[in-house]
Amino acid sequence: MAKTSCTLKYLARGVIPTRETKQALLAELGEVIPNSTVTALPVNQGYSIELEFTDIAPFNRTSFEPYIAEHVLREALNLRCQFSGALQLDLLKAQFG
Repeated sequence: MAKTSCTLKYLARGVIPTRETKQALLAELGEVIPNSTVTALPVNQGYSIELEFTDIAPFNRTSFEPYIAEHVLREALNLRCQFSGALQLDLLKAQFG
């Protein structure tokens, strides 16, 4: 079966962006999804987070993004970040190759 690559970009609001939480978030995501490239940039009250995957197996296009958003990214943010309000996670881009 052919590999399906994917790039997901999110905006996480309600998070206090600091150098320490950024490093902790990147470490957590690197541990949970090791076969990915993760970029987190601080924005006002949050982070812009981009995740790149070379293969989404065993998921398909329909199930992959919701799994990453609700189970992986949300959990990593809850574990490693401090909040300034309610966490709001918005998908900005989902590109499959």
